[in-house]
Amino acid sequence: MSERAATLAAMGFFEGLTTPDPEPVPAPPEEFRLPRYAPPAADGGEEHPPEQWFAPAWVEQLAEAGRGAEARIMVNGWEVYRHSATLRLNVFLRVTKSGGGLHQLWQRSSGGLRCGLLFADGRRITTLDGQPYPGGSGGRPTLSLRPGMGGGHHYAVNLHLSRLPPEGDLDLVVEWPDQGVPETHTGLDAAAVLAASRRAVEVWPDLAPPPARRGLGRGLGPVVPADVVVFSSSGGASDLLAPRPAPQPYSPPAPPPPVHEQGDWEGLGRTAFQDLALIRARMAHGADPEHRFGEEGTVLHLAAECGSAEVVGELARNVADVDVRSGFYGDTPLWRAVCAGNADSVAALLAAGADAWTPLVAGRSAGSLALRTPMAPLVKALPGYVPLTDAERAEQADADADALVFRGIHTEGVSVAFVAGVSEEDVVRRLGSDPERSPVLDLDVEPGPYGTGPGGFDPYEYETSLRFLGVTGVEGGCVVVQPMGYRASTPAVLAALSPGARAYGLYFNPKGGTFGRLSVDGRDELQEEIGMRPGADAPEPQWLYRLWSWGRGETAWSARELAYSAAMAGLRIADGAVVSGPPRRWVELPEGSALLKW
Repeated sequence: MSERAATLAAMGFFEGLTTPDPEPVPAPPEEFRLPRYAPPAADGGEEHPPEQWFAPAWVEQLAEAGRGAEARIMVNGWEVYRHSATLRLNVFLRVTKSGGGLHQLWQRSSGGLRCGLLFADGRRITTLDGQPYPGGSGGRPTLSLRPGMGGGHHYAVNLHLSRLPPEGDLDLVVEWPDQGVPETHTGLDAAAVLAASRRAVEVWPDLAPPPARRGLGRGLGPVVPADVVVFSSSGGASDLLAPRPAPQPYSPPAPPPPVHEQGDWEGLGRTAFQDLALIRARMAHGADPEHRFGEEGTVLHLAAECGSAEVVGELARNVADVDVRSGFYGDTPLWRAVCAGNADSVAALLAAGADAWTPLVAGRSAGSLALRTPMAPLVKALPGYVPLTDAERAEQADADADALVFRGIHTEGVSVAFVAGVSEEDVVRRLGSDPERSPVLDLDVEPGPYGTGPGGFDPYEYETSLRFLGVTGVEGGCVVVQPMGYRASTPAVLAALSPGARAYGLYFNPKGGTFGRLSVDGRDELQEEIGMRPGADAPEPQWLYRLWSWGRGETAWSARELAYSAAMAGLRIADGAVVSGPPRRWVELPEGSALLKW
């Protein structure tokens, strides 16, 4: 053994290279537990490979799948799971350009690389297929690009097939006009893929099952429960290695902690009202528990919204009037706590003598709001309690069921119009087209580019997509949607849709705010920003659909707004896919149409 080797052996091979562990955090990080694998529905598929749960089987097939003067495309084989599979291709380029490479192919170029599969039953699944909305394609298989390695002269192209192929012939078809690769068919072994699916190994078969999940209708894929988080790291195996030493690791500056020894409420964020010791210290140094933050209300109002029950109780014991009203809305701390869904704070305020039954806004009391929520038991035992009638309970149950239909739908940037009393064909005509020029689409047979049908458009290319409106008939009327634009909610479109009818348009502005508009018989009747606190002049359905409630889960945030909008038009929607899924028809607004001028 050399002298250096002996020295390293004595001191430890890695000594001097490792970094000390960071200081322990006060509380351990949140733990995310993997649930048991949930297979797709019988008519569904897996948009992503279930690599969190399975060690896939491998089907090798090494063959040339396409050839050009400066390019070769090779098929390598299949990575096969229980219900889906990933086809692995390798692309070789003899010549590349500086700053170029395969990433250029996936830009919107008509001459880019195209890949597809031809099933034995005649179905054609390609990388040109797409979906105009999030949530998958219903029962139709999809072929989607997965992350791959490579650069320069070689790239791995991994194509995930969301459902296993049917028995029989299976062809891989590639074409690459930019590289001179003609349309080329390569036979694949579907039987080997199906056999391999039975060999895929489920790594964690004994995991706890996920909570029961509610289906979300046509066009939406499986839903991960809210309390289950499945994630993966892009760092790969490097995440498992000890880090290299960093002489002076960068630590972003932390905001200064709130000062306890201060006699006012300055410098406190909303989370500070969860710290009882801090609030007590401020009051001990002279902070006024009756302090008002302008028209928004008092310290107790703010604590009722976002503070802990302990802080609410402490402040309530130090104010003269626990039912103090804000200047602008005229609401009390109890009203705020009910609206925020803070049940513990509601209980603390009631224990401090808060009045649940005095009408505050639009003839409603804090108790009457609570009766329509899971907080109802807190107020039922109070003097003055008047139960909801059977009709009121049924009406509220119907409204909650209406909202559940839209739960989990992505709405950022979406506009939608609910139209009552007009058929799908008449809506098409009122938009300036006719049913023959805007035929009913069969996307299972011919999805077309981006899933918008033959000759379709990119629904997320803003300027182009503003000319197109999706139209789907429903019982009693029709739904008009624009997946990335405001057009379905404009006064001109609503006026065109509503002669002899009612139309309510809703726009989820990605820059902020949700805006609604009601048109009756071609005339504007109401304009409103939804999501503000309802006031005395708010339409009755805003209360019924609980738009006053801020204590709702993230997946329900737009659901009540959509249900409210349908109700304002006079419709009840049975399937949220009329908003989230591909429409039955696309209408292109004619050049020069007055509907394009707004």
